[in-house]
Amino acid sequence: MTSSRLTTCSLVKNGHAIRLEFVDGEGQPVAVEFPFDQAQSIIMTLPQMLSKALQRRTQSRSSRYVFSLGHWSIESGDENGLILTMATPDGFQVSFAIPFDACRAMGWALGHEGRSATETDSANAPANERWLLN
Repeated sequence: MTSSRLTTCSLVKNGHAIRLEFVDGEGQPVAVEFPFDQAQSIIMTLPQMLSKALQRRTQSRSSRYVFSLGHWSIESGDENGLILTMATPDGFQVSFAIPFDACRAMGWALGHEGRSATETDSANAPANERWLLN
């Protein structure tokens, strides 16, 4: 069976399963129901599979399937770290539990790479388009 389009996604069995409804290549409705644990395994696999497919299509090992960031939030987790949630403009979102040591390392890396990128952009920009970012 080949899907021609996804039509509906829903929770079933009181959140213990996820149901995906499709239209197949012949125009017939088809549904697949995944238990929670299996749906989790599929969701963890799909982003990597999309990148591998893109690498094969472009014949470039550096190709990545990249999601646009719409918004993000950080909230308290347990005593071991924070929860980072990132979402695309169309509503896909994922949350990560990040240990405090990783938070510090990510903060340093984001600051360092951000400064490097803005310094390079600033150096290449015409004088009337330069700006200072804090």
